[in-house]
Amino acid sequence: MQTKQLVNHYLLNYSKLELQEFVQLMGLEKFRGDQIYKGIFNQALEDIDQLSTLSKKIRNQISDISEIRQFQLVKTTKSEKDDTTKFLWELADGKKIESVIIYEGKRVTFCISSQVGCALDCKFCATGKMGFLRNLNSGEIIEQVLTMKNLAKNKPTNIVFMGMGEPLLNLKNVLKASDIVSDPDGLAFSKNKITLSTSGVIPGINKLAEMKSPYSLAISLNSVFEDKRQQIMPISIQYPINDLMDTIQKYVKTTKKKVTFEYILIKNINDSKEDADELLKLTHRLPCKINIIPCNSDDPEYQPPSEKKVKWFSDYIYDNNKTSTVRLRKGWEIQAACGQLYYKHENAIGKKLVSGN
Repeated sequence: MQTKQLVNHYLLNYSKLELQEFVQLMGLEKFRGDQIYKGIFNQALEDIDQLSTLSKKIRNQISDISEIRQFQLVKTTKSEKDDTTKFLWELADGKKIESVIIYEGKRVTFCISSQVGCALDCKFCATGKMGFLRNLNSGEIIEQVLTMKNLAKNKPTNIVFMGMGEPLLNLKNVLKASDIVSDPDGLAFSKNKITLSTSGVIPGINKLAEMKSPYSLAISLNSVFEDKRQQIMPISIQYPINDLMDTIQKYVKTTKKKVTFEYILIKNINDSKEDADELLKLTHRLPCKINIIPCNSDDPEYQPPSEKKVKWFSDYIYDNNKTSTVRLRKGWEIQAACGQLYYKHENAIGKKLVSGN
């Protein structure tokens, strides 16, 4: 392959092996790939000229045909109440994604996206209104983490794939990115602190079980009654809840790992005693944790229950022998839920175009 064919390479999208192959195609020694890998991931260098382990001649060769970072920051919003910070990024092709930093005491969570948009159309989620545009590559996933590390008040303690998109529908790139993030020569982040959240993509869960994935798994359950779940999460039509629960049981048995059930509490839809009893019944044989999350939607049809109702629901689950936590509505006033900042931004642009301003 001629060097001229190696144009516009996005180095964050390369694994260690791919970087070794990349430099060899340029006529360089294989170990140069390892030096680049450590520089851009472990040292988080942003510019090729900062790779001081390489000679200036080699740096010039590489910079002529490649780049390390691609993101452009479009907008940052920060909550005055809890410092939750949301970022809207523009990708190299002009498409946009979101990432969020959530501060909870000593816990610092990076919530990252895996796709541009989403095909699943969960009714309470703003991302579903975008539709599915494309998968993110591994470099675009990792760049969210690297960029937010520079901007966060403290180092991340947890990384969760709970931003825009369905991670298990982009599993190859999500796993590639997670492997680099957790590689000691990469970002050296704990595998146990990386969580893949799914709406219930059964083939993806089976794949994670088959490979005995070291990463944590969270399931967006949100209703335990099939008719309600199909109403708010159309994926349940393709992957019914009973099939999903059977799959999760096999996953737990195979991996020996506990799962987390995410239960978004929506006023007058899934917040009754009957809902709570069925949730306990459905999960009682599984080693799991249940996260109760008051709905964070700007859709009037999908509003959170009162604080009193949220507390009652969570206490009821906890008192009946299930580990449960309540995740407070972080960043409500800054549209911190999935897709909200994007949707608001694009609507504002659309209105300007229509008005001619």
